[in-house]
Amino acid sequence: MLDFEQFLYKEIGLKIRNYRKQELKLTQDELSAMLQTQKFTNIDKFRISAIENGKSHKGKNPYLLTDQQIETFSSMMGYDRKEFIFGDYNTRKVNVKIFLLALIMNSEKNKENNYIIPFMSFLFIYKNKKDIMNVLYKNEVTGGNETVDKYFSGIVNAKTKLEEIYPFFANEKVYEKFQNFLNEPFSKIELLSNLLIKLMFGDYEFVKYYLVRIQEICEEDNSNEVAYSFLENKGMIAGRLIGNKNGLYIFVNAFEKLWKRHEETFVEYFNEHLFNNVNKTNFKFKHLNNDLFNNVATSEHFSSLLFSLLEKDRFSIETSDGHYLFYQHMLNKYEDKEVEDSIEF
Repeated sequence: MLDFEQFLYKEIGLKIRNYRKQELKLTQDELSAMLQTQKFTNIDKFRISAIENGKSHKGKNPYLLTDQQIETFSSMMGYDRKEFIFGDYNTRKVNVKIFLLALIMNSEKNKENNYIIPFMSFLFIYKNKKDIMNVLYKNEVTGGNETVDKYFSGIVNAKTKLEEIYPFFANEKVYEKFQNFLNEPFSKIELLSNLLIKLMFGDYEFVKYYLVRIQEICEEDNSNEVAYSFLENKGMIAGRLIGNKNGLYIFVNAFEKLWKRHEETFVEYFNEHLFNNVNKTNFKFKHLNNDLFNNVATSEHFSSLLFSLLEKDRFSIETSDGHYLFYQHMLNKYEDKEVEDSIEF
């Protein structure tokens, strides 16, 4: 289940911290005093610290903020309730893009039990040459300053290239937001993950890559089960499908094209079923939780939307070639499965 609460609480906490530091130029102590004297809201500096770090407290404040505190902060910062909780339109649009990527990956892990993150993590981990030197030292890599300079130059060049072509995937804040979503895989998301990947087949190069990569995966497993499961929208494949750096570029390119085609549809869906909840008269902040998000994401409305977009892409001039190639592969795989199932051992 994706951790929507952590994602949302971190977003709101950062917004309050930035406002305190950049606009009010106050310490947490001073903000606490101002809230008490001017807004008649009693929040001590320790609670402000927890809020700014996106940390709720089961006993004191299990939902990060009370509804009254939301009204206080949103009024003070000049936001309506929707903007305060979810950000302005552009922020919400970026967040929907993160939602889709998180659904595709479904908190998948690798063999080392680490989350598979579809970003070039090394772009954000190594802040300076000293960080690289420490890593090289731990791995007993020799070469001194010349080697460090080479690694650092490679990171700078890679980030510059990525920023030009795929700025979403070169944005450290987006990278951190995505990490906040990570939790345990959720079986109900498998259908959505596989449908979104199939929507990416509107990119012909991605389909060609998929055909090669899925064959490699089947050979690694000594079984065609992964391929058959994917055809039936079961299991998780995104992490293994990426495979390597070259695969990541192809994956990212296909994802960006998917987003460009259907951006408005996806934003409209989450606006109607999630963001607009805060405008309801019976709104309670505690209702914005993991269950709500995962119910919105795994609802029949959303899966039906994805199926309809797939049908649209299959007959679009821009995307039909990729879908036709995958459709032919799908027919061949089902024929292979019928043969395999008919063999008696």
